[in-house]
Amino acid sequence: MAWTTAADVIGTWIGEDAPSDSALVDSWIARAERMVRRQVPDLQARIDGEADALPPSTETVDTARDVIAAMVTRVFRNPEGKRSSSVMTGPYSENVTYGGDQPGGLFLTADELSMLSGVRQGQRAFSVDLMPSTSPYSPFYVPETWL
Repeated sequence: MAWTTAADVIGTWIGEDAPSDSALVDSWIARAERMVRRQVPDLQARIDGEADALPPSTETVDTARDVIAAMVTRVFRNPEGKRSSSVMTGPYSENVTYGGDQPGGLFLTADELSMLSGVRQGQRAFSVDLMPSTSPYSPFYVPETWL
């Protein structure tokens, strides 16, 4: 079952040069979805579970759609796989640098993978402030003269 359509990718395109060949976009979507299914094998089961829940939810499939669209957009933004490019306009030039280990390639970022796997990054159960509240550098410090 496909999570993303060519209309999803083209509809979220920002700027000029949106792809116009829906069949080509669909083929890259299929590649991206196969890659995601290999790296997150339980994703379809979680999507199906949300659809069967009462009330039904679309959060996981919407996240998958967003990630697939971002993956395919990266490919279409830099189809030659260049690390950087320059455009000269009269006396001015514009430099564009593409990020990632595989510029122009189909890949999942670490953030996208964590979004799809359902793992929340950066959350902790609690934190411990090691600075005593009596220290003048503590945000909770109250000078005795204020008491």
